[in-house]
Amino acid sequence: MLPENVKLLEGGRGQEFEIPCHWQSPTWIVDKVYDLVKDVGRNALDAYMSYCQSYNLPHSYLLGLDILINCVVDPSGKKLVDIRPTLVEGPCCNSYPACPNFFPSRLYARYKHEGGDPDQIRWEVHPMSIRDKIVETIQSISDARGHRGKPIVGILTRPYPESEEETAHVEVLERLEEMGYRAYRITNEENPHVKNGKLMIGDVPIDICYRRIERVHMPPFYGWELAMDIVNNSPNTFYLNPWQIDNLRSKTIEERCFREWEIRTGGYVSRPKTLLGKEISPLAVRNMIMEAGGFALKKWNSSGGRGVFLHIYEPLVAEGYGKLFKRYDGRHMIIMNQENIDQHLEQFRNFEADTAIQQMRIADARHIENGRRLVYDTRINVLYNAIEKKWDFISGLSRTVPCGLDVESGNSLLTNVTAGAHLSPLMLGYSDGENLALQHGPLAKMLLAGKNEINISDLPD
Repeated sequence: MLPENVKLLEGGRGQEFEIPCHWQSPTWIVDKVYDLVKDVGRNALDAYMSYCQSYNLPHSYLLGLDILINCVVDPSGKKLVDIRPTLVEGPCCNSYPACPNFFPSRLYARYKHEGGDPDQIRWEVHPMSIRDKIVETIQSISDARGHRGKPIVGILTRPYPESEEETAHVEVLERLEEMGYRAYRITNEENPHVKNGKLMIGDVPIDICYRRIERVHMPPFYGWELAMDIVNNSPNTFYLNPWQIDNLRSKTIEERCFREWEIRTGGYVSRPKTLLGKEISPLAVRNMIMEAGGFALKKWNSSGGRGVFLHIYEPLVAEGYGKLFKRYDGRHMIIMNQENIDQHLEQFRNFEADTAIQQMRIADARHIENGRRLVYDTRINVLYNAIEKKWDFISGLSRTVPCGLDVESGNSLLTNVTAGAHLSPLMLGYSDGENLALQHGPLAKMLLAGKNEINISDLPD
C-alpha cells in the first residue's frame, strides 16, 4: 500500500480519488532548456505586471504558467521547425485562484518512493518547499504592508463536498499552523461574514486570505447576498489573489497584454501566433493553417481544455503527427482535409466572437512502454515576494497524456486533471555538467543540442 504522502488525490472531502501517475517517466527540464523556459516566464510576468499597473489592477501573488516545448510543421510537411518553449496559458489565463498546485511534493515523493533519484539534478527551489514558499509569500505581504508579527490567515474554498482539492487545503492549513500562524478554513459552513471591511470567522478578523474558489462560483455556494458582500465589501482583508484578477482570465486579454508590453519594451513573449478581432478572417486562418498545419480556437473563458478546439490539416501534418504521436484523433481534435477545409474556414467570415485563434503548435512526446508515447506539458508555479519585489519560480507538475496505436483515443490535447489528464513529476534544475541518463522527447533533445528543427524522417519510430 502506498504511503499517504505519495498519493495524488483529486476531489472533495469523502469523494477523493487517485489520479493516474506516470511516476516512472518524469519530465526533465534542465540546463539550457530550463533557462529558456524561465526567460519565457519572466517576460510573460513582466508583461502581466505592466498590464496590471497600466490599468490600475491589483496583481495576484501566486500564478501558474503553462510552458510547452513545441514546434510547427514547415510548409513542405517534411520538417518540424521553430522548436522552442512556448507559453500556452499564461499569467492572465492562469489567474485561477487554486494555483499553485500542491502535487509537486507528492510527485517528488512518489518518484523517490519507487526508487528514482529526483535529486540527481540541482534544484533552484525544491518541490518539497512549496508550502513553505506560500507561507513566506504571505509573510512578505504582511511585512510590506507594515504589519508586525504574523497575520491571521484564511483559506476561502468551496464547501467540503465540492472542494475539488481537499488535500491541498488541509496541507496549507497544517503548514501555517506548524509555523505558528492562526489559520482558518473558510466555507459557507463556518458562517463567514463581513465587518468593518474585513472577512470574519466568528469574531476573528482575517488579515490575509488565500482564496481557492473563483468569483463566479461564490453565489452558487455562498448565496448571492453573502457572496457579493465578501467580494465587494472586504477590502481590508488582503487577498493573495484579488477578486478583480478573475476579469483577466481571457486569452484575448492576455494577448493584448503581451502585445502592449512588446510595443513598449521591444521584448517578446514566446507564444503561438495569435489572431484577434478583425484580424480573424477565412483567409487569415487559411494562411495560418498552411504555415503551421492547423489552428486552435480558444473561447474567451476556456479553461481546463473546455472551450478549446484544435484543428489540424491532415495533408500537411500527417507524417509529423504520426511519427510523434502514432494516433492524434483525441479529445477536441478536429481533423481537416482538402474536402472540408473550406467548410471549417467559413465560420470565420464576419467573425465577431470574443475568441482568439492561435497557431497550432505540436507538443513534444517521449517514448514510454509498449511503443506508446507520452505527450507532456509543464505547469510551473510562480510566487511573488512583496519585500524583494520579484517572482520566484518553484517546482510544478507535468500533465501527461498517453497516446499510441493501442490507445482507444490517441490524444494530443493537454488538458487539466479533472478532464482526464494524467500526471508526471516535473524536474526543474541543472545537471552541473554531469552526463545524466535523463529521458527526453525529441524536441527537448534538439533544444539541448542547440538546434531548433528536425527532419521528420529522423524522428524515432
